Amino acid sequence: MPDVEVISEREFEGGWSFELRFGGGAGVTRTLRLAWADYDLWSNDGSDPPHAVARAVAVFLLSRITASDLPAILDASTARRRFHDADDEIPKLIGT
Repeated sequence: MPDVEVISEREFEGGWSFELRFGGGAGVTRTLRLAWADYDLWSNDGSDPPHAVARAVAVFLLSRITASDLPAILDASTARRRFHDADDEIPKLIGT
């Protein structure tokens, strides 16, 4: 399982923004934006903490590409636009 740490969470109109660290203390950091619509799609009953969904998105993306290949700021919907299985796989990763 990839090492993904949620460093910070900030709510904005329409969703959340998370600063994530990949690979431990000296690892790569990226900002992930999670819209309410994507949260609702991936959190089956809406009871998952938003940071858990954001982390699941990051873990999913790291199963396909390296952290250094991720843009500095990315939208969580990138996963569903680039990979056809994202909507099936991300909910399985929440809470892992």
